[in-house]
Amino acid sequence: MLLLVAVGVWFVEPTTSEEETQAWHLAGRIYGYWLLSGLVLFPVLGMTRTLVVDLTAMIVAPVVLFALVMLSAAR
Repeated sequence: MLLLVAVGVWFVEPTTSEEETQAWHLAGRIYGYWLLSGLVLFPVLGMTRTLVVDLTAMIVAPVVLFALVMLSAAR
């Protein structure tokens, strides 16, 4: 979803490089706040498994998807 915001599929499509940069920064801030809130909220509520799943979904999954896209582009 954040990638769709960053490239302009949702909300306003960036037409200049400055607007595109702002969209990427907005997506990055949303991602960071989402990750930080999970890191703070889940341990406070005693949700250890949910914390592990959240970290996996937020950190490992994007890295794996990026690697798969790069490997498929290299063929």
